[in-house]
Amino acid sequence: MRIYIAEELSNSIKASDKKYFKSKAKGYDLFFSKKDKFSVKFSKSKIVFGNIPPTMIEQSSELEWIQLESTGFSEYMYLEKLDKKIIITNLKGFFAKQVAQTALASIFSFYRGIIKIDNLKNKKKWIGDPIRKSLSTLENKHVVLIGNGSINKVFTKYIQPFGCNVESFNTNSKNRDLMKHLKKAELVISALPGTEKTTNYFNKSKLNALNKKCIFVNVGRGNSVDEKHLIQILRENKIRGAALDVTKEEPLKKDSALWSLKNVILTQHTGGGSETETIGKIDFFLSNLKRFKINKNKLINKVNLSKGY
Repeated sequence: MRIYIAEELSNSIKASDKKYFKSKAKGYDLFFSKKDKFSVKFSKSKIVFGNIPPTMIEQSSELEWIQLESTGFSEYMYLEKLDKKIIITNLKGFFAKQVAQTALASIFSFYRGIIKIDNLKNKKKWIGDPIRKSLSTLENKHVVLIGNGSINKVFTKYIQPFGCNVESFNTNSKNRDLMKHLKKAELVISALPGTEKTTNYFNKSKLNALNKKCIFVNVGRGNSVDEKHLIQILRENKIRGAALDVTKEEPLKKDSALWSLKNVILTQHTGGGSETETIGKIDFFLSNLKRFKINKNKLINKVNLSKGY
């Protein structure tokens, strides 16, 4: 049985990891694609590992299962309308620890003045002691989590020792309750998926509810925030700052104001990264491959295209 490894993933797998992959997938024909296109090799593949263009899926008559190398799958959601019985699985939960730690690192960069001091370093400007009075700690902060998935569950564990007051909400929460807590929030962590329901979830009303002490962290999807209004309240210093792992457009356009705002941390959608990321993805796939061979219905992380998660 042929397994097609998508171009982007294929290019990220180093030679030693390919050797490991092949040794663990004996009996399967692994095809490492150099360029994703509808070809003879792809047309006879029953399994895809990685994110291929949705149009390739439309053209395939042999494909049975796609294991994405991402958590998000919004570009594939329209495929639900096609009469194809293809199972799609994602990496839900795979990046949770890494992303939660990126969020935490960004928060400490604000509270402990790292972002401010780094700006001074670039200017070769020493201020020293006067900075001390502007520094904060994480203890007892009022934290609002948006999204009940694996990222915020891990983040909650990480901040437990700091005695924070944590409130959790999702897209089904009552707006009145959410707004009440947004007004008091010193930290807002958004880890929403990218669906139609979450588009501009953080609209002008919710963003305007945030106070001057608030740090807004988005480690979910860029579509969930009215970015133009976020930029406006950041420019006017109506909130303390924003830590954005995701943005509306990626890569971020060079003329975006987000590049120059001193109260913004941009981590360029790297939040889920680690030195073991690629081999971890391979191991996850191999584990699911064993399930596929025994019973397709036992695959982990099957996605619901209609719901977007």
